Amino acid sequence: MWTTFAATVGGSAAGLTGLTFIVVAFRFDVVATSREYRNRAAQTVSLFLTTTVTASLVTLPQPTWALGVELLVAAAASASLLSVLDYAARRGTSRHARPVLVVALVAFTAGIAAAGLFATLGSTNGMGFYAASSLLGLMWGVYGTWVFLTQAGTDRSNAVANVHDQPGTVPAA
Repeated sequence: MWTTFAATVGGSAAGLTGLTFIVVAFRFDVVATSREYRNRAAQTVSLFLTTTVTASLVTLPQPTWALGVELLVAAAASASLLSVLDYAARRGTSRHARPVLVVALVAFTAGIAAAGLFATLGSTNGMGFYAASSLLGLMWGVYGTWVFLTQAGTDRSNAVANVHDQPGTVPAA
């Protein structure tokens, strides 16, 4: 019953993964020199890849309990990777984890885990959690890709522009 939805979401996530690589390549000068942007890009790709992998698992003909175990493993692996990448993005700064990001990533992985728990018990009643997580992963990933395209490096650009706008200041070479 969920295979058509999963195939659609998985194909979308796979295509968006490629788009993210193009955006990162387009903004490579900024992303390559920033630990934060590199790790945030990896988070975005991880969201899309988790969505693609879980979609593949849902479309795979197998017993419901096996799907449940696989979704639980995917949720745990994704949560671990996303947490490590968030920590790495903030490492060396005084920044704390952004609450909206934490809520989005926890909701994303918790929904997959909830679907996995239901499926492990032999029920497909939890697949709505999978659907919500998949859509959240797509939306949050698109947002992340948009940030790379439109905002990566603007902090430095704005700082340089502000120096130029200050009367009596000489911009650094």
